[in-house]
Amino acid sequence: MQLKTAHWLAIVILIAIIAGLAGYFAGPRGITITTTITTTVTETVTVTVPTVPQFNWRQYAGTTIKVLLKEGYETAAVTQFLKEFEDLTGIKVELEIYDEPTTRKKFILDASAQTGIYDVVAVQFWYFAEYYQGNWLEPLDEYINTSSPPNFRINDFPPGILNLYRGNDGKIYAIPVSASGGVLIYRSDILKKHGLEPPQTTDDVINLAKKLKELEPGIYPFIGRGTPDFPSFGTSAGWAWAYGAKIIEIIGPRKVKVTIDTPEMLKAISDYVTLMKDYGPPEAALMSWDKMSEIYRAGKAVLNFEMSGFPWVYNDPRLSQVAGKIDYTLIKGPGNNYAQWLYSEGLAISRFSKNKGAAWLFIVWRCSYDMWLKEAQAGIRFDLPSISIYHDPEYWIAADKWNATKLAEKMSLVMASIDGRYWPWIPEFVEVAEAFQSKISAAIAGQITVAEALKRAQSDVENVLKSHGYEIIE
Repeated sequence: MQLKTAHWLAIVILIAIIAGLAGYFAGPRGITITTTITTTVTETVTVTVPTVPQFNWRQYAGTTIKVLLKEGYETAAVTQFLKEFEDLTGIKVELEIYDEPTTRKKFILDASAQTGIYDVVAVQFWYFAEYYQGNWLEPLDEYINTSSPPNFRINDFPPGILNLYRGNDGKIYAIPVSASGGVLIYRSDILKKHGLEPPQTTDDVINLAKKLKELEPGIYPFIGRGTPDFPSFGTSAGWAWAYGAKIIEIIGPRKVKVTIDTPEMLKAISDYVTLMKDYGPPEAALMSWDKMSEIYRAGKAVLNFEMSGFPWVYNDPRLSQVAGKIDYTLIKGPGNNYAQWLYSEGLAISRFSKNKGAAWLFIVWRCSYDMWLKEAQAGIRFDLPSISIYHDPEYWIAADKWNATKLAEKMSLVMASIDGRYWPWIPEFVEVAEAFQSKISAAIAGQITVAEALKRAQSDVENVLKSHGYEIIE
């Protein structure tokens, strides 16, 4: 009797496993599983698991959609695999691909006129506040909950990335297709040569820069962005977040508190200015991203705080003299936050689209687990906005094939570290950013002290916001 009970329990467990697997692997075809289980006491039980409902990829066959994308590596997989989507769905896709300013301009013109020319649009995360406040994007929660194929996994997106596209109403308005975080890139060969450990904190970076100045006098210990414009804002603001500092705090609709002239920001920017002035190249206040990259790729700097896409460039032997000699790490500051260098792009449905169902199929195809894996296998990219992809043996086989294993090893940590809470989530973010960054650059140049830079930036950002009708909360 005990043997019978044990075997019946085993049968129940097996049935549960089979049913679960049937649901997990459900694809374009339904799955009917019939299995015969025979116990050692000669009892035979036949179990039939119901057919898993099919996902109908061809429900919008014959539809034509217009997709507006930005140039970049996010688009490479679309152009390479688009025919597969059209064959799978019967949907005709008309692609328009432009640089970022043109993409934004075209969508704003279309959305403002409510013409609905475009069905799917690429949304750079920094434009999300503008598009959301304009009421130009379709909320996606209903589509996610009722019209998602099994290979599209909304819970597989790192929360910090998915939340970049969540409105104040709690709804999701775009699905992430790419993301970058902040990393401290270092010359692994030089650190190994001197028995030095990679930095883990902002203090470690400063202390390491001091040592490197003595040990490697012919190489700049540190390099980063320092120009007075928006492209360098991500460096200063992202570094400051490690200290718990941010530019503005949104209190309510059109109500903002400016939080620049604070002790946390003073400590953060003082440290960054020290790195740039004392341990960086001459004229660090004019250091643009392309000049910085050129210097680092030429082997003239050891440490570099940047976005997580740069190590891939530095490790490309076609572009870099330090290929195979670099690595990267994440760093935290006194605020117990990871230093950030945030970038992300999502795909959204225009609220004025006349083909929203077909547009959704394009998005879930593009942002599906299958596509992430195809991108890796094709060597397109390995920094993917997914949690589970970094636990997939097929991903690591692809990474090994394309000599990307070393840099990919920490990518899951980068994706998990992404945190957009520090970003100025208002449509006027460029004006705010440049009012701040211009003063930081002046401090790097030695024209004003850091304390004076922050006082002026506080005042300038407040004036920018007032000019746009914001109420400043003290």
